[in-house]
Order: sequence, then C-alpha cells, then structure tokens
Amino acid sequence: MEASKKKLYLKYLVVVLMAVQFSFDSCVYLSSVVNYIKSTGVKNPDSFLFVMQAVSAAVQVFASFFIGNIVELVGSMRWTIISLYFLSFVGNFLYSCGGAISPGTLLGGRIICGTASASGAVIFSYITSVTTEKEVVFKLVAIYRTSAGICMALSQVVAILFGLLDFKIRGYQINSYNAPTFAASFFILAICSLLVIVLEDPGEKPKKGQNTNFFAVWKQFFSTKRSRLFSCLILLWCMFHSSFIMSEVMYFMPVFLTLHLDWQTKFQGVSFMIASILGVAGSYFAPKLIHTKLFTKSSKIIHSESESTHSNELEKQVILKTKEIEKDSLYVNQVKFSLFSLIVALIGQAFMIGASESLKHNSLPATNSGVFFVAGLSVTMIGYNFLASSIPALFSMHIDPSLKLQLMPSVGAISGIGKLVSPIVLAALYKTRLGLPIGVGFGMILVAISIPPLYWLRIKRF
Repeated sequence: MEASKKKLYLKYLVVVLMAVQFSFDSCVYLSSVVNYIKSTGVKNPDSFLFVMQAVSAAVQVFASFFIGNIVELVGSMRWTIISLYFLSFVGNFLYSCGGAISPGTLLGGRIICGTASASGAVIFSYITSVTTEKEVVFKLVAIYRTSAGICMALSQVVAILFGLLDFKIRGYQINSYNAPTFAASFFILAICSLLVIVLEDPGEKPKKGQNTNFFAVWKQFFSTKRSRLFSCLILLWCMFHSSFIMSEVMYFMPVFLTLHLDWQTKFQGVSFMIASILGVAGSYFAPKLIHTKLFTKSSKIIHSESESTHSNELEKQVILKTKEIEKDSLYVNQVKFSLFSLIVALIGQAFMIGASESLKHNSLPATNSGVFFVAGLSVTMIGYNFLASSIPALFSMHIDPSLKLQLMPSVGAISGIGKLVSPIVLAALYKTRLGLPIGVGFGMILVAISIPPLYWLRIKRF
C-alpha cells in the first residue's frame, strides 16, 4: 500500500515538473516580447510577433505529429521528454542572446522552443498510459493544468524580479527584455536534470504486431463506430479551440498592454500573474466540486440499497450498479463542466472587447481600461483552464486503450494547430479597421459554435 502511494506521488511530482517547464517556456517572455522586438530595430513589432508565434507553432505541430514515432524509434518516452526539455533550454538561451545578434536569432530561439513544445503531446501520452484508472487520469490532467496555471503566475514573478536587472557583460546589455528568459532557460535546465532522476517510462508499451505506423493508427481510429467517432471529433475540435483561446490571450496581451497602453515589463508581468492566479483558482476548485458531488451521490446509493438488501449476491449487484452510475455521473459532470467553461470564456472575451472600445472612445482613463482588459484576460484564462482540464480526460474515455500511446501525441498536435491558426487569423483581423475587437469577436464566434456539439455529447453518450 505504501509503495503504491509512493509511486502515485512520484507521478504527481513528474506532472508538476512538466507543468513548470511548460509555463516557464511559454510565458516568461510574454511580458517583454514586444519591447524586446522593438529594441532590435523592427518597425512593426506586432507583425514580427505574429510571425514568431505562428512559425513556432507550425514547428510544434509538425514535430507533435511524428513525436509518437520518435518515441517508438528511441524506445523510451523518458529520454524523449528529457531531450525535448534540453531543447527548450537551448531555445530560451538563444532567444535571450538574440538582442545582440539580430531579430532572426529571436525567431530561431522560439522555433527551437516550438520543437521542444512537442513534449506537450508526449505529456498526455504519459498521463494516459501511466495508469488505467479514469479518475487517476482526470486527477493527473487536473494537477498538470492546475500546476501549469500556478507556474504561469510564478513565471511572471521571475519576469518581474529579473526584469529589474540592468548591467553589461562584455558590452552586451542584460536588462528587463532578456534577463527573465536567461533565468527561465536555467530553471528549465534544472527541471531537465531532476527528470533524469525521477521520470520513469510508463508500463504501457506497444505489443508485438500492434500497429505503430502513424497512418495505420489513424486508420484504426477512424474505423470505430460512428457515434464514438463523432464524439471524438467533437472533443478534438474542443482541444483545438481551447488552444486557440490560450493563444488569443498570449497574442493580444502584449500587443494591447505595450502598443496601446505603453505599460512597462513589470506591470505586464503583474497583469499576467493576476490572470494566471485567478485562472488556476477556478481550475483547481471546479474538479474538486465535481468529485465531491459524485462521491456524495454514490455513498447515498450504497447506503440506501444496502439497508434493503441482505444477500451477498444482491449486494454485489448494487456495487456494480453503483460503479456504473459513478462512471456515468463523472462523464456527464465533465461535459457540463466543459459547457460551463465555454460560457466563462465568452464573458472574459466580452470584457476584453469592452476594454478596447472604452480606450478607443475615451470612455475610461487608460489605466482603468487596462485593468478592465486584465479582468477580461483573467476570466478568459479561467475558461481556458476549465476546458483544458476536462476535455483530454473525456477524450481518453472514448478512444481505444490500445491506441493511446501512439495516438495521443498526434492528438496533441491537432490541438496545437490552434496555436498555429490563432496568430495568423488574429494578426490579419487586428490589421483591419476594427482591430482588436474583431479579433476577439472571432474567438467568441468559435466559442458559440462549440456549444451545440458539446451539448449533443452530453445527451448522446456512446
């Protein structure tokens, strides 16, 4: 019993370390990126930011589609993850040096980080293959998302504290634009070293004769029965959409706070930290409420049934029936949770549009508009964390367990397409006469489109 608990807590630790790497790699650079780009002489920093994020996302998507095959080739998920995290260190370090070389070096650093971000696809393979218990899978996903949200906030503490540095090393200026990413790169290297010690390969490995070919696995996935396939496609769309929402925040936050309000790095860091803390608070407490409601209902059923039954055979039937009810309740509650998350995201995006319009028409002082915008970011982040906590767990309930190890990296790649599409679409809309409101409005349209299919998923279980 103690050994199994120790193994479970070790899984929790591994997932937390993975979340730290994701947060530091994705978020530390955000609060200073536009000013950093401007310091290299680029005349249109918003356009360069779009190129940087889109190209990085494209590399991530490409790498994620084939990372499952790379794991098979290497024969170890452990060493694949560790190698990708080392690439993350290299990418962040190169990005930090870019100011002394050229804007292209900044781009190169983020491209390497994009390759390293393929680890996100492997993480979900790790989570879904390290245990067969659905509740543990959901808990691991929730821990990952919660930890990622907390570390997003902590990453901004790093950005603020290291942003206070201002000195030269052999003529190269270390300041608020690059010092945070220098620090982040070495934090990631430390995480990489820790994972060498604590990370173990999951027990689930492909059996002999099992399809590991990329196209064969997807062919098997699409050959499943129609209702299950349609449910999977809905969930894949939701994964794409949650990634799009997150990228919307990551694109418009530095653009609005830097180019419209001219906020310094430390103020942007505080803003994103607040948004991250509020987002993670929601994603931490909501799954707990789901489980509390679930287990309360189950215990009542067991108690009432056991009072009216005395034979062992009937008691066994009651237990089996209770387990089935628990499974159905968990499924339905997760779908409801996902629907609620979309409503939350809509409210947050409406706040963002309101802040932009109030600044444009001088309805509020610039500082108030900034606070209003940060409130919108916070609510949107809550919606994103809700959605990202529940959808992967729902998806793992629908797919064939024998395909998880090979399929989940590709699924991660599909959700990562949201990171690729988002800056392309949002940058194009931002350059129109309507600017930021039409970009955020497009995100709201996608949210509205996602609600009916998810509702169908609730009433039409496979």
